[in-house]
Formats: sequence, C-alpha cells, structure tokens
Amino acid sequence: MSADNVINEIRESLNGRPGQPIVFGVCRALAEKSGKEPWVFRLAAIILTLFWTFPAVAAYIILGFALSETEERTRKFFSGLAITIREMVEKFAASLRDIIGPERA
Repeated sequence: MSADNVINEIRESLNGRPGQPIVFGVCRALAEKSGKEPWVFRLAAIILTLFWTFPAVAAYIILGFALSETEERTRKFFSGLAITIREMVEKFAASLRDIIGPERA
C-alpha cells in the first residue's frame, strides 16, 4: 500500500458522513474557518488526545461551547447526558431502597 493510499484511507475514515459531525462538529467548524479539510483537525485531535487526554478533551468541550457553529449541538449533548445520569441515579437509588427494604429507608 502506498503512502497516498494510506493518506486517502485516513482522510475517508476521518471525514465522516457528509454534513454530519462526528461528535460536536468542532473539527469541521475549525476546518471551515481555516479553509482546510476536517480530517486534518480530526487527526490532530486524535493524536493530542492520545498524549494529553484531559487537556485535549477539555479543549474540545470548551471549543464546542465557544464556536457558534457547535454551541447548540454541544448544549444538547450535555443536557441529554445530564438527563441520562439523573435517570441512572434514580434507578440505582430505587434498587438500593428495594435491597434495604421499606422499613429502613
């Protein structure tokens, strides 16, 4: 496999479906602002996350809220995440109440 084939395969894998952001759309938004292709930013994000996980994820989330193109999608994700966590905690609490019994709760 030649270097060009490898680059093309990486590009196709990291571009995602047309018009559909892979997570929040930060890489696509940055690519549009800079005139580059999204796969370049996605590859950079993956490499940064491998070496500096927490700072890279934190920067991605901050950019998700800061960029006007991605703000709504990021807010929806975190509100959905909050609802899911709340439901999981409620189910866990209910199962604990069942284990402990109504007379001790």
